[in-house]
This record gives sequence, C-alpha cells and structure tokens, in this order.
Amino acid sequence: RKEILNAYFAEDGANYSLTRTHINSCDFSLSNYSYSEVADDTLLEHFSIKRDQSVLIPMILEAQEISPNGFKIIASPWTAPPWMKTNNAWNGGKLKKEYFPTWANYFSKYISAYKKVGINIWAVTVENEPLGNDSNWESMHYTPKEMGDFVKNHLGPQFETDNLNQKILV
Repeated sequence: RKEILNAYFAEDGANYSLTRTHINSCDFSLSNYSYSEVADDTLLEHFSIKRDQSVLIPMILEAQEISPNGFKIIASPWTAPPWMKTNNAWNGGKLKKEYFPTWANYFSKYISAYKKVGINIWAVTVENEPLGNDSNWESMHYTPKEMGDFVKNHLGPQFETDNLNQKILV
C-alpha cells in the first residue's frame, strides 16, 4: 500500500493534484453499503461514515501525508441507498422525487463528516454514471433535466444553507 501511495502521491512519484473517491460503496467495494441504511430515515438521523473509517479514510489521510503539495478530491456517488430509489435496489433505478431533499442533505452530511476527520472534499458530482451501466453494478439513472432539477432546487440550495463552498460538477 505504501509503495502504491508513494507512486501516486509522492514528489518523486506521479504527485497527483486531483483525485476522486466514492460516496457509499462502488464497484470496487467489497460489498454494497450506504451511510444511511435505515429505510425512510429522511432526517438522516442514522447517517454514519463508519464503514469508511477502517480502510478508505486512513488511506486518504496517508496519501495526504505523502503528498508534498496536497491534492483536491472529487467525491461521486454510484447510487443513493436503495430505499430512496424507484426500484429499491443497488443497481439501476432512479432517485424518487420525494427523496431529492434527503439526498441533497446526504451530500452535505458526507462533506461535513469527512471534514471532521481531516479530509476536505473539493467538489462532488451528482452521479458516477447518470445514464447507467446496464445495471452491472451500483448505479442510479438521471436524465439531464432530472439532474438539473436536483442541482438547482435541492443540492445547490442545501450547500448554500449549510455554508458549503464545494463545487458541483456535472
């Protein structure tokens, strides 16, 4: 692990200045998970990044120690928790409109939780593959109009309310 992190982040390595990580599990994760496993928890009272604290967060912190100039992090979800989706599944489906505000708050809670452990998220994307991946792994579909509505009416205002200055990349 140390050799790989040095190869990517050290001054005598690639010295990356921009990276990306996942929000919730992704196709590289050992299993499916979200930060809010309790169905219909619209206030996200059970939100927790605990699952990331054993491997992912320590690896990012180690990379930050190795990097001489630091790097920016983009965070992307592959999917919302299944209980927020039209098909109640990890793969495919769409975000139910009634959960647009909850999903926006989810992003905010994620950014704040990561900041508390010393990781600043520079930007987020709304979705890893908004047009899908034939439901081969975690995914959630958006049309351009749905994504625009989510950013304009929910994610952007949530970031404003919570005084977050992260970029939203589409």
